[in-house]
Amino acid sequence: MPRAPHSEEQRDIVRRRILEAAQELFDTAGIDAVSMRALGARVGLTASALYAYFPAKIDLLRALWWDGLDDLHARMLRLSQSEPDPIAAIRGLGLAYVDFGLENPARFRVLFMADQGAFAEELRAAGIYHDSYRLFRERVSEAIDQGRLRPSDPDLCAQALWAGVHGAVNLINSAASFPFVSPALLAATTLDALLAGLTLKE
Repeated sequence: MPRAPHSEEQRDIVRRRILEAAQELFDTAGIDAVSMRALGARVGLTASALYAYFPAKIDLLRALWWDGLDDLHARMLRLSQSEPDPIAAIRGLGLAYVDFGLENPARFRVLFMADQGAFAEELRAAGIYHDSYRLFRERVSEAIDQGRLRPSDPDLCAQALWAGVHGAVNLINSAASFPFVSPALLAATTLDALLAGLTLKE
């Protein structure tokens, strides 16, 4: 077995390897497959050595959870900053959320399973989902202020749009045997229909 690394840089490299291996296990076999023994076999460390990085399985899942949230927020932030038109930004942010959910269903589930489990209190304390949601809400509020969307509570409008795209992604991911049309097209059509219903006609 390799000697435990001493520098912070070495520790960060090993920690990243552990998280990548844990994500692969989660993706291919589900949460129950993510054990310290199975993980150690993948990264070349004993189960006891892994505890220096993640004292318990819950700590490992928490790290995967934050990684997913950080990735989603970074995608949405880049898109929002590059799109001056609020309606185009709303559509782009919704589709970025769809892409995130469809490209890695297991990681998508990690973000939302926490809401009902051991992370519930941490979710409330950390204001989870708020960073990405705030970006989305700001663009919705901007569109309402410009008279592009119907006068409405920005939270109600933003959450209705979010519920639509989230529901489409969940349906596609949870009913894999159903002969859906193109998943991306289905999710985009759902979003466009919701936007059309909220858009003020000239």
